[in-house]
Amino acid sequence: PRGSRFRRLSVPNASGTMQLLPIVLACGLAALVLPTNFAVGAPRASLKRSRQASLSQRPVEQSFSASAAGALGVAAAGAALLTGSKQRKGSVGQKKLVAVRDGATWGETGYGASTSLDTSGPLPFVKLTRLGDEAIVYLLGACVTSYKTDGTEWIAVRPDAKFDGSKPISGGLPHCFPQFGPGEIQQHGFARNLEWKLLEEPSESGTCVLQLSDTEETRKMWPHSFRCEYRVELQEGKLATTLKVENTSASAFNFQAALHSYYKVFNINTCSVTGSFKGATKLDKTQDPVELTKGESDKLTFSKFTEEIYKEVLPGSVTISDEKGDLDIVSGGGWRDVVIWSPYGDKNMGADEFVCVESAEIAQVPLSQGEVWEATMDLVAKPKPK
Repeated sequence: PRGSRFRRLSVPNASGTMQLLPIVLACGLAALVLPTNFAVGAPRASLKRSRQASLSQRPVEQSFSASAAGALGVAAAGAALLTGSKQRKGSVGQKKLVAVRDGATWGETGYGASTSLDTSGPLPFVKLTRLGDEAIVYLLGACVTSYKTDGTEWIAVRPDAKFDGSKPISGGLPHCFPQFGPGEIQQHGFARNLEWKLLEEPSESGTCVLQLSDTEETRKMWPHSFRCEYRVELQEGKLATTLKVENTSASAFNFQAALHSYYKVFNINTCSVTGSFKGATKLDKTQDPVELTKGESDKLTFSKFTEEIYKEVLPGSVTISDEKGDLDIVSGGGWRDVVIWSPYGDKNMGADEFVCVESAEIAQVPLSQGEVWEATMDLVAKPKPK
């Protein structure tokens, strides 16, 4: 039952195998006495501690599915042996019941995947792994800063990025909310400046869920109550993300949103971005005043500073191609626009090695009390054979 330390494993009598019961129980006891400070199954309050407390005393890593889950799995494996069950092969997608601890479900954890929280540095981050793939998600700004498939990196972080909390992380997949660009509040809103809360969630394939809600600080800038939930998950062949915005105010509000995504390229001069751009409404923000035209080609290349918005070309897919392969950016739900940005020639930003292809909703989104807006963006990596 929820609230008990562990869910009881029931082992029926099995003729000829009961002599193994002491071994199984011993293994189970070994799991029970493991330290609890490294497991994300640890009390929920430990993940809700204040930023100040976490900086003063932090364990190196808290793991959903590493050592503790493995030890606890010994008892479950022994129980399966006693009942004559066949051992399952360790392929992703197959599940095993690990435990229920302190009322928080560790749940059914997939083989070959893990989700861990690292608090050893100035900024805590979540590491997701699934077979040969991995991703890094910082709690500051709920910013995904890395996505690797078999060692190939697909996301860029600028060399001038700060990881001390003094400013938003320059690079990765930062959030623009509740404003895109300049406006009544700070540039791109405040979501990328704030630390999001990590919600405990069972990880079947390397998953984390982060939440941002209004506070006194946010209401001074933007006088509305809201709840944002961001889910990042390593799935087979892709990194899947889902952003939800819920209006918890007593009245309606409008907002804008975007993922100001930085993607790593071998060379900006030789990469290309392909999408449904031809004939779409195009805003060229390098012109003053902003020039409104139509897209001339589905394939974009770069030879100068670029800042363009292509309206209502999503849901759909945009592909970045360069020497290392193709990356499909598949956007759905509320994402409708694509923003292309390259600070071409800016060495301090490392502009030669990234391009921003942003999934966005530039128009103001009206959201009534209690309504939820949702958008999805998946990264499908297709590296060239090595």
